[in-house]
Amino acid sequence: MLPFRRPLLLAVIAMLAMCGVATAQGHVAGTVRDADGKPLKGATITAEDPDVAPSTFTSTSDAKGRFSLLGLRGGTWKVTVQAPGFLPEAATITTHSLGPNPTLDIVLQPARDGVSAGPLHGASAASIQQQLDAAASFADAGQDAQSIAAYRQLLTRVPALTSIHLAIGALLERQHDDSGARAEYEALLAAEPDNAEAKAAIERLKKGAGENS
Repeated sequence: MLPFRRPLLLAVIAMLAMCGVATAQGHVAGTVRDADGKPLKGATITAEDPDVAPSTFTSTSDAKGRFSLLGLRGGTWKVTVQAPGFLPEAATITTHSLGPNPTLDIVLQPARDGVSAGPLHGASAASIQQQLDAAASFADAGQDAQSIAAYRQLLTRVPALTSIHLAIGALLERQHDDSGARAEYEALLAAEPDNAEAKAAIERLKKGAGENS
């Protein structure tokens, strides 16, 4: 299995099996439910605070609607929650460097006709997961070209899934296409300037180029 598969599925669409109350430093947990109180699986939760670095964290709700954001520094964070077929919801929380942080429980309202439901509008979590699994299966079978094509198709369909650039970049590295891989990592950084994985990948490629020069 390629090393990117597990972090990609966990960070983008694969459902996190994280639970509990946010009691540790840098840890905020919560739930996402619909108006009837049913848990929403596959919701995307994004926390942003431009005054700290990294300034953006992303998580995904699991089958019980639970999510966990790890690594948040003390400060004021804007948390945006989105799910296919629902209106996005935003909340502001204040985290502390010591002691427990607040638990965030979000209720999403169904999208009305003609109202956008955010970047995942029109794409069901199940179909996205199916495409992710198919692309990862191609990669596991050594069919890199098919895997890259599948990932690119999904990225075109759902541009909000910017972490897919990591998967494509890893596959291109496996094909020894370092320039193509770097372009993918840079595309991710353009969307998420503080993405630590993309920065680390670019630094790794720079070091590799230096060693081979």
